[in-house]
Amino acid sequence: MPDYRVESCVIEHSENIKQEWSDLQQRADCSYFQSWGWVGTWLEQIAGDLNPVLVKVWVGDTLVGMSLFVSRQVSRHRLVHSKAMFLNECPFDGRNMVIEYNGLLADKKHKQAVYRATIKHLTDTNHNIDEFFFSGLDEDEDHKLLKESYEGSKCNLKDREKSLTWFVELDVFEQGINAFLETLSKNRRAQIRRSIKAYEGRTPLTLEEASNTEEALMFFDGLEALHTTRWKSKGGQGCFANPLWANFHRTLILSRFSKGEIQLLRVNGPDGAIGYLYNFTWRKRVYVLQTGFKIEKDKRLMPGYVVHVLAIVYNKQKGMEVYDLMHGDSLYKRIICNQTRTLYWVVLQRHRLKFVFEKWAVNTVRSLRRVLPGRA
Repeated sequence: MPDYRVESCVIEHSENIKQEWSDLQQRADCSYFQSWGWVGTWLEQIAGDLNPVLVKVWVGDTLVGMSLFVSRQVSRHRLVHSKAMFLNECPFDGRNMVIEYNGLLADKKHKQAVYRATIKHLTDTNHNIDEFFFSGLDEDEDHKLLKESYEGSKCNLKDREKSLTWFVELDVFEQGINAFLETLSKNRRAQIRRSIKAYEGRTPLTLEEASNTEEALMFFDGLEALHTTRWKSKGGQGCFANPLWANFHRTLILSRFSKGEIQLLRVNGPDGAIGYLYNFTWRKRVYVLQTGFKIEKDKRLMPGYVVHVLAIVYNKQKGMEVYDLMHGDSLYKRIICNQTRTLYWVVLQRHRLKFVFEKWAVNTVRSLRRVLPGRA
């Protein structure tokens, strides 16, 4: 059995690990959220002042695993205070970039061993850390590997949350909009066709993809305007209200559009843009990160459905294999998508008395709410 060696250090400059990370991702089955495009931008824009810790796993002279963690003091229920480490994220102070399909970056030939070695290293060397958080793990990949790797770590594994991620497998239908619409219910198919016909009463709908970084940023600005207007109409603000989020993604577009990892789409109707999509494209998969749709007074017009349908057909023509609307249970995802998977948000907790007390307190309050609704 190979002898795995683990080391860790604080990262001062993202450039120090760029080449190693980029080389390793070529040997890894990783999502875009584990790629250098995302991780490098996250280090520069979000985590640079948080003393991120890099964990490396080696077998002989070959680097087979890398992962990044930041530490934070957390409080819950005004009762429990703990020191925690978070994989590839800092979900506090507006720094939450909402990572999905998360996990350790690992050579696909050594993935299980990388998980075991990393978990053992984390728990053996960070005695002051009470909890280790892993967010957005795929049920059949990283979540399964984590569950198989934590035994012996003297920690409890707790699934804090789970959520379905929704996507369209593009190889199950033929080319063309009619072929895709035939995969939907008869009622929804008719509604979308009626919407397209209503839009095209004066001029055909057109889909454009930004062809350069400048145009991509222009589309992103257009998306922001429609997205924010829609959210404000519902009494909210939308993601652009967080300047860290907006700056992070503008930087990501600036640095990664030329690498073929960013897709900005605009669909034009008779009176201008009816919607924009901001997507990542990675290994034949389209990740729909953010949307902006026009508010229409005419209820026949369904800009969200129309834009997604056109984008699905367009990306199939481009040779993509999956159109991923990612996690979150929404009606439009249920209608459009033909596949789901489950993502898990997981914590490894050391055997601490405060966590026993927390569990007891939470269960007690829940029991009281069932017995005395409105009082507990």
